Amino acid sequence: PTPPSSVLSSVHPSIPLSIHKATNTNMIDFDELDEVEPERRAYDLVVFGATGFSGCLVVEHLDALLSLPDAKPHRWALAGRSAEKLQRVAAKCKTMPKVIVASTKEELHQMAADCQVLVALAGPYLECGEEVVRACVENGTHYVDITGEVNFGHRMIQRYHAAAKEKGVMVVQFAGAMSVPEDLAGYLLASKLGPLQQLRVYVWGVGLRSGGSFNTGLTVVEQMMPDTMEVYHDPFSLGGRRKCGIRAEERDIREAEPDKLFPSTWVMPAYAAHTSARVLRRSCELFEGLEEASPVYGDSLSVAVQDLALEAKDAKYAAFANPVPADIKDTLKQARTMEEMRKRSLVPEPGQGPPKEARAHGSVEYYVVAESESGEWGHVHITGPEGYEVTAITSACAALVLLEECEAIHPQERAGVLTPAFAFHGSSFLERVQAQAFAAGSGQKLCLKVCDGKPTEDEILKALGRVAVQRKTVDERLEKGAVKAWDVPALVR
Repeated sequence: PTPPSSVLSSVHPSIPLSIHKATNTNMIDFDELDEVEPERRAYDLVVFGATGFSGCLVVEHLDALLSLPDAKPHRWALAGRSAEKLQRVAAKCKTMPKVIVASTKEELHQMAADCQVLVALAGPYLECGEEVVRACVENGTHYVDITGEVNFGHRMIQRYHAAAKEKGVMVVQFAGAMSVPEDLAGYLLASKLGPLQQLRVYVWGVGLRSGGSFNTGLTVVEQMMPDTMEVYHDPFSLGGRRKCGIRAEERDIREAEPDKLFPSTWVMPAYAAHTSARVLRRSCELFEGLEEASPVYGDSLSVAVQDLALEAKDAKYAAFANPVPADIKDTLKQARTMEEMRKRSLVPEPGQGPPKEARAHGSVEYYVVAESESGEWGHVHITGPEGYEVTAITSACAALVLLEECEAIHPQERAGVLTPAFAFHGSSFLERVQAQAFAAGSGQKLCLKVCDGKPTEDEILKALGRVAVQRKTVDERLEKGAVKAWDVPALVR
């Protein structure tokens, strides 16, 4: 590994920070280098994009995990473009992470060379994500991101999967709430019942959007071209194509319709369906290439992901309000609408998102239902806190597994551009994500419960009734001004 350019003083509110500029230098302080063990990089872990909304939540959760009595000690750093913001965030952490300023190509590569694992949280990934992936692959650094951008994932597979595989580098994409719960549930059901013939994901939740998520969505539609539109619409753009070809149920749902398994409910496009369905299919393909014992997803597996509604009118409105773009004309229309929303301050700015008080009213819930090729049924019921907190939990745990469980995950045999389920097969990742609430606090934990058979229709209806009441409560509190819809994270104030 490249020697560190400098070693920082520990961060404490009463001690001035020295800032690590992630660039090579001819002036080396050998006294500082004595602090670094031979053949060991300056940092075990770097969080890049640490001052954004999601970045602050990931830092908060990691700091809490590393502060637990039984936690392994790790040297870690926060990285980004603003030294001032990074200092503010680091000074509020109990474990005293160091600070790295990195914005140029050279600084990004030095940052990657200086750590074992890098968590990339700066987006939109289509605009600023590729150079970080390249830096990690070239420098032999394991990588985690929380992207939901399928076109970015497709590009990274095409450009870096082979190189990462050759170098033994694990590039773990989609490690946030948009994919991890469904990906783990699919893994558990393939392990329990496989080979499978169908996997149906029903997802709903209560939460508010961050400025970063809105900006990412706008970037996706603004950058859409005919070739990228083709990738966007391909159900198997991340892999996993079945020999039988593309079936109707595998295409993204565009309109509200009665559900096949629970006919008194209506299916409609889900916020994360476009991403999570493709991630599940990629996991299917990756496990098919694994020689060791592993889950069997099935040669004819069909995957569908959708939201559910009790009433047809609600499902139809959701399909109207959240359309899947059919062509370039649709994306241009969506971009104009989103730009107008931003001009009128109807959405948060990048760096803003739901504050703690608003997140306390949020939640996620999923029923992931599978049928085996022999006709046996099973399902996973997933419950958890608000989505951005789920993302903090899953991505932080992903980084710690990469640091602490190399013997279990076999990076030399399983390297490449990977899904979380495949990357962390054989590790304690599933147990870790369920062990602690966000920031190791007293809030709701993420929970995945594996069950026999299908859920009853009554279970589904009761769950939808609960979430309807929860959404009404949040709306009422927002209208009364009891909670803010968005704010800057507490760590950067």
